[in-house]
Amino acid sequence: MIILYRPADGGEEQHFDMRRVRTSEAAVVQKATDMKWGEIKVGVREDDPTSLRGIVWILKKREQPNLRWSDFDPENDELTSRFDTREVALYVAEILSLPEEKRASAADELKAWALNPADVDAALAEAAAPPKEATTMETSKADD
Repeated sequence: MIILYRPADGGEEQHFDMRRVRTSEAAVVQKATDMKWGEIKVGVREDDPTSLRGIVWILKKREQPNLRWSDFDPENDELTSRFDTREVALYVAEILSLPEEKRASAADELKAWALNPADVDAALAEAAAPPKEATTMETSKADD
């Protein structure tokens, strides 16, 4: 998950990749939020303000080591989550398992939650493409 931080004061939008949180940092976030890591992960997916704040805060601490929890208190609408390219590909696989009549609306919804909506179209095109042919090296090994 990617968390977007859009400061209300007009500051530049920042992206924070939840997968970059180290285990030691995760422990600090759990303590600050009084939540288990699993709850935080689900919370980020559901745009829970405390979960989003915790992840952004701990990643901001890398550049601002003295940043205290109480010093980072963004407005609720300044934080939101989005799916990264890898997550989009996983959801596309699920979309393709849906009945044909439900796929378009599911793809549209995924585009709304993707960091890069074009990733949805790319993943759908890749999934629909025929299997890639073996490379010449693989072909020549098979001929041996």
